[in-house]
Amino acid sequence: MFSREETKMAFHMLGRIPLKKYLRLQQQIVQELSYASDRIQVILCEHEPAISVGRMGSHAHIRLQSDRMKAGKLKTMWVARGGGCILHRPGQLAVYPLIPMHWYQVSPGQVLRLVRQAVTEALEELSYTPLCNDMDHHIWGRTGLLGVTAMAVRRGVSCFGNYLNVEPEMRDYGYVDTVQHLPADQSRRTMSSLLAERRQVVRMSEVRSAMVQSFADTFGCRDYHMYTGHPLLRSLTVERE
Repeated sequence: MFSREETKMAFHMLGRIPLKKYLRLQQQIVQELSYASDRIQVILCEHEPAISVGRMGSHAHIRLQSDRMKAGKLKTMWVARGGGCILHRPGQLAVYPLIPMHWYQVSPGQVLRLVRQAVTEALEELSYTPLCNDMDHHIWGRTGLLGVTAMAVRRGVSCFGNYLNVEPEMRDYGYVDTVQHLPADQSRRTMSSLLAERRQVVRMSEVRSAMVQSFADTFGCRDYHMYTGHPLLRSLTVERE
């Protein structure tokens, strides 16, 4: 499946980017990777405030009144991925592994397990103790849901990924139900954060670094490349203009 001699990976640090713009970038990357590419691209970024709704989500899972949505500058976006409703804010790390699945001969289920493993091991490296269970591929902690794994497959390429709450402003998270089914040891369908988990400052740069190394190790990549930005972003900007 994956080997240190053959796996190729590139990590792209985008900083903060609107979700809508990222979705356009993702579409372009999928088109590029679907043409027999052998390189896994992992995008790490943060999003401007928004609520994305996947195939398992609905308006019933968002308990925010319209005036509060406007005050928080929150817009609802329906997206073609698994999972339910996710509130995005700066301070939440989005990790998008775009994998040409046919090239590496992996199934959607294997990708989900590998993504959860990579995120879990990154947190363990940072001295967190995430809780995993057999009923889903999310990342749980003693304070609740820390990271949501919500993915899809387009043209043989894995899309979307994991959304980890590092230290976002927690206002409004209690009004968005992200999961519908809870493990036996959990009681909240809304998201918590790493800051709440350990009650001390969490550096996003440290989380990103741990995530890069963990994904490289999990996917068996010895020699990977790291970039600031992505070359396809320029073409998206030109199209917009």
